[in-house]
Amino acid sequence: MIMENKLLVTDLDGTFVKDSRQVASKDKKLFISLKGKLHLGIATGRSVKEIDFIEEQIGFKINNKIGFNGGLIVMEGQKIFEKFIETPILRELLYYIQENQLVYDALDGKNRIGTYQSGNQGRIWNVPLVKPEDMIAEIAPLRIYKINVRPEAGRCTSTLLDLQNKFPQLSICKSGPERIEITPADITKGQAIERIKQIQPLEVITVGDSENDISMFELADTSFCLRHAASEVRNTADHVIDDFYEIAQYL
Repeated sequence: MIMENKLLVTDLDGTFVKDSRQVASKDKKLFISLKGKLHLGIATGRSVKEIDFIEEQIGFKINNKIGFNGGLIVMEGQKIFEKFIETPILRELLYYIQENQLVYDALDGKNRIGTYQSGNQGRIWNVPLVKPEDMIAEIAPLRIYKINVRPEAGRCTSTLLDLQNKFPQLSICKSGPERIEITPADITKGQAIERIKQIQPLEVITVGDSENDISMFELADTSFCLRHAASEVRNTADHVIDDFYEIAQYL
């Protein structure tokens, strides 16, 4: 079988893993059927370790793994790029989180370190939740790819704008109505796909449902957005679908 010169990249939560627990049977069946036909990729705000968890569900290794919204890229099992939040900026950000009493989790690729606690254990994929006793002392020395902050209801937009104003040297975006994702500058899913294309020029197809997927919609030759997404996200995609497996009719 000759693999087509196409790269299909999908988001996880709300998209390929619609319930954030496991891949639905129809979606899994389609994805498996594309193995060997297309280059396959996953782009997520989660860690590559959590992509490995999904690989266990589908039963094979993905060609391209994009973790932390582009902070870590693995192609064919080889790490080709990684970028962390610089320590001085990380320290300032941690003080901001502390002063504003924000619920947060910092991702180092091994653990979720912070005050966030999920009420749904099925959403925790192979990555322990660790609550530090002293957040500055324990997190600042680490290599942190990404931090999620989860403001109180109604504070997400104002907190987003304040963070973007105070930390222009970071990439900061909303991911749903209650979570803000913070990564180093120029770290987006779209930038990550561009880095892959520099090594292997391919036609790009993307699937997602959140604000952090817009960058890969804009880069893609063809893009799909889940119908449950916010209108500003849907409007940036070429097609709107109800479930991941529906992309089959366009491939």
